Amino acid sequence: MPARIVPDHVRRTVLGLSVPGLYVGAGFFLISWSPSLLPRTWYYQGIISGICAGAGYGTGVVAGWLLARLARLVQLEIRVSREAGRWLQMGWHVLAAAVVVGLTVANVRSQGRTAAYVHLSPPGPVDWLKSILLALLILVLFIVIVRGLRRLTQRLAEAAGQVLPATIASVCAVIVVTMVAAWVGDSVVFHRVMQRFGTIAAQVNEQPPEGVSPPTSPLKSGSPESLESYARLGYEGQMFVTSAPTPAQIQAATGEPAIEPIRVYAGRHADEPLEQVADQVVAELHRTGAFERSVIAVLTSTGTGWVDDWSVQAIEYLTGGDSAVASMQYSYLPSAMSIMTDRETPGDAGRILFNKVYAALQDIPPSQRPKLVVGGESLGSYGGQAAFTGVDDMMRRSDGGVWIGTPSFTEIAAELTASRNQGSPEIVPVIDDGRHIRFAASAENLTHDYYGRPYGAWAFPRFVYAQHPSDPIVWWNPAVLGAQPDWLREPRGRDVNPDVTWIPFVTFWQLTTDMAVGHDPPDGYGHRYGAELVPAWGAVLGSDPTRDYTRLIAGVTRTVHRTE
Repeated sequence: MPARIVPDHVRRTVLGLSVPGLYVGAGFFLISWSPSLLPRTWYYQGIISGICAGAGYGTGVVAGWLLARLARLVQLEIRVSREAGRWLQMGWHVLAAAVVVGLTVANVRSQGRTAAYVHLSPPGPVDWLKSILLALLILVLFIVIVRGLRRLTQRLAEAAGQVLPATIASVCAVIVVTMVAAWVGDSVVFHRVMQRFGTIAAQVNEQPPEGVSPPTSPLKSGSPESLESYARLGYEGQMFVTSAPTPAQIQAATGEPAIEPIRVYAGRHADEPLEQVADQVVAELHRTGAFERSVIAVLTSTGTGWVDDWSVQAIEYLTGGDSAVASMQYSYLPSAMSIMTDRETPGDAGRILFNKVYAALQDIPPSQRPKLVVGGESLGSYGGQAAFTGVDDMMRRSDGGVWIGTPSFTEIAAELTASRNQGSPEIVPVIDDGRHIRFAASAENLTHDYYGRPYGAWAFPRFVYAQHPSDPIVWWNPAVLGAQPDWLREPRGRDVNPDVTWIPFVTFWQLTTDMAVGHDPPDGYGHRYGAELVPAWGAVLGSDPTRDYTRLIAGVTRTVHRTE
């Protein structure tokens, strides 16, 4: 009698688990440790590895079942002698062990190089161990759930088989269990988790920042003269209106006389209409005299209502305080949750606020109107660009802007990238030879392309898309699940490990968890832009992008309150 490649006692040891499932799951598990844009914490690595191992196990189970059915269908039977079986078994185990050890060592070293590229410390041996344990826990949970669903399907098929043909009963059972499982996963588990996170986010939004007092200047929303009470602004709104630099601080950095900058903001509560929130912002602009300033900036916030203070203060220092920055809250959920649950609201908020400010400006004679510039970061960039029907509309109705860490699924940014000059990479695309729009992975790209070639004259209006090659928020896209993006076909950026490559299914989940640690690297890497925004805004507002911004950056560094 021929020997089994995998003996019965091995099957009993693994509690009857599918051998093809285990091998394919182990392969997916090892691949999940491959490097991505940023070094992962142990728990995110554990989550990725657990998800990938579960997906691999399921793939192996299905593949093994299909191959077995196919073999029976064509009456294929492979027989080997007992001695040959033992050698095959030993060789298979040795090969598998060598692959496991080799890939593990290679991936651990490569993740260490990833950390070095973004100036972070690499994970240590204890982190790897904790990641493995968490991944195994997730895998076991996955197998338990799948086995439970399989038993439920079998019992339902047996019951239906009393009145239906066996094949039809089995198909119906699979359909019913699949639909019920999908409903439970979406309507019960996912929505309850989102509701729980939403409740926590709402509580954070209602808590005032520690060590911060309400503004006393009438030029800030939330002041005694404001139409918006301080309490209604929410956590991020309160931080926004209380973190502006003083005229003295601006003058110390610029060496020129300065005035107090205007900041207006409106919070959103419950299901308050976005139009009403935007109307409150415009009313605050009128109240503070914002339309008499030289620049009005409409900056779309992120999901929590946060506005990057580096971006705001860059405008305020560059204009000597002769500016008004307006924003509003449309949600209190973190951006990652907003992306998964609601992509419409950020775009609606960006469009409604810009349109109302733009309409208010039309009542002012063209020669007396302030410049109207736009901006936003991550989900704020996505929402802010939704105010425009396309690139031409953006250039026609605004006087420039800085879009920071723009998600690749943003319509205008995606259209621009797709139309880039031939030979320019996706990480720093060249648009119309840089005539109006320039993508910048660093300040050098304001004047030179990815290959160091200088741009020609920069016409107005000017727009900057600041995006780091190592910023996962820029490159995350559901399309990465099954299609290799250009940025992983082309040369990697200066801050990306050359070992990073596209792996179906796996790369998407790596980017998903990378987003959660996007703010961990220092400025200049990941989703941290910081001082790069000063020359970017300087160029947009009319300054020479090659000028020395050292004093201005030092000034902003002293007064900027924080990043998200």
